[in-house]
Amino acid sequence: MTRGLAVLLATVLFAALAFVLQPSAGAKSTGPVVASQRVTIAARPPVLAGNQATTLYGSVDSGRADEIVTIQARDCGQRSFTGVASATTRSGGAWTAEYWPRITTTLRAVWKGAASAPIMVRQHAFVALYHRSSTRFEVFLSGKWSFWHKRVLIQRRDGGSWATVKSVLLTETGAQPGYSQAWTSAEFKASVPKGTQVRAVLPLSQARPCYLAGVSKSVRT
Repeated sequence: MTRGLAVLLATVLFAALAFVLQPSAGAKSTGPVVASQRVTIAARPPVLAGNQATTLYGSVDSGRADEIVTIQARDCGQRSFTGVASATTRSGGAWTAEYWPRITTTLRAVWKGAASAPIMVRQHAFVALYHRSSTRFEVFLSGKWSFWHKRVLIQRRDGGSWATVKSVLLTETGAQPGYSQAWTSAEFKASVPKGTQVRAVLPLSQARPCYLAGVSKSVRT
């Protein structure tokens, strides 16, 4: 992995971990399973770009400030909820928190033994494309799951639409010990006219079941 990709990966990991390492993170749930109206949760937005946080918000029915609400997540592919963060209520009982799922996940809020109705936050795959030289490119993906041996479509701008010029197999993958993030990449060659806009697309067929399709920012050759 190049130095540029390493820097990008470190930035993504830091942003994702900044919230996860709050109190209550990491504990698996053995608590309530029946949804209650005593505590609520919602997300804005509920569908996220590749490297985007969502704002979680809700309230508790006591209406009091300084109540502790635990945020629990059940990531795609998992069977149980795990505590990932906590929030403190304001006067009136409302609370907010920022969260980076990095994968499609189901979330709920837990307060005083009551669990909210669950919500789902859907995650687009994070895809980045780099133009290394006249014909050399590198595509990079990151997330909680590896995209090893998935295929990315390389597309060029053709008037008002995008035309696929190449399908690239992702052959390199790795993760840093202690982090719940993985990166996947591949280097490839493509001959496109100078000045052409190019992008990388992970189609839905390659992204699911745990991600929505991902599209990189375009680069100009």
